Amino acid sequence: MKTTLHILTIGILITLFSCGQTNDKRNIPLVTTNSLQTSNDKKEKERLEKRRAIEKQDNADSLRLDKVLQDALKIANQNISKNRFIKKYEVSPDSIPVSVEINLDYHFTKTNPHLIIRRNEPSAIYIDIYAKGENKFEKVISHEQWTMTYVNDTIRDINGDGLNDLVVNWYGSSGCCLKAFSNVYLLRKDKKAFSENFEFINPTFSPNEKIIRGVCYGHPGETEMYKYKWNGEKVDTLEYVSYERNERGKTGKVIISADRPYGDEFKTLKLLNSVPTEYKKIEGYDWFTGSGYE
Repeated sequence: MKTTLHILTIGILITLFSCGQTNDKRNIPLVTTNSLQTSNDKKEKERLEKRRAIEKQDNADSLRLDKVLQDALKIANQNISKNRFIKKYEVSPDSIPVSVEINLDYHFTKTNPHLIIRRNEPSAIYIDIYAKGENKFEKVISHEQWTMTYVNDTIRDINGDGLNDLVVNWYGSSGCCLKAFSNVYLLRKDKKAFSENFEFINPTFSPNEKIIRGVCYGHPGETEMYKYKWNGEKVDTLEYVSYERNERGKTGKVIISADRPYGDEFKTLKLLNSVPTEYKKIEGYDWFTGSGYE
């Protein structure tokens, strides 16, 4: 009898202990899942709040800068009867300083005046260009450039057609290698409108030849050079220049190809003993050879 009671008692204790373990195991995942869900919800909420704050600030900045532009246009319109007019001033909407320059002149041709409005603020530079009509200014270019990357901008004939173009020069803020960029806006034959912008990396322009030569992006001594030619409002690729290599490195030969060595259209056009003379005076040539960098 004692043995039976002892066995029953042990059985009851085991059952109770087992039930307790089952309940514990069942509850633990529930608590963990709820905690993870709560954490994920919190992170998503924070992300959305940050996004809304950024969008709100961007919208405020856009409205602020647009008002500065519209005020500058009002001043320009008050002087639309002139072909030359310049005014510089500073404003501080929302306590953010903005330098403004209004410049109406024969910037691009001797027959058609253009209005250039520049807005410089701490983070960016804005260049808006308008063709002058009989009673209004018509926007033909709008360019924005980060202040930290902006180098300068110039007005010059870049494609050899006898008309002045706009070139904005800037330097990339991230990346390992030579990265001087130029954005080119070509003046069209009507002497009022401009093309869409062309972007070139490390270019050297030769308007007399209608040619652009430059150095591609890559480590010194390991990248290529390119040669493009203007074709109206298009740019044709003429060739690429690279060093021939084998398992030991450079062979001393130079490849003239239809594409970069790893490009889909790569095809050797010529194999030379040295780099053609026409490339040796371009900006960044030392980067191509690696001289002084390797």
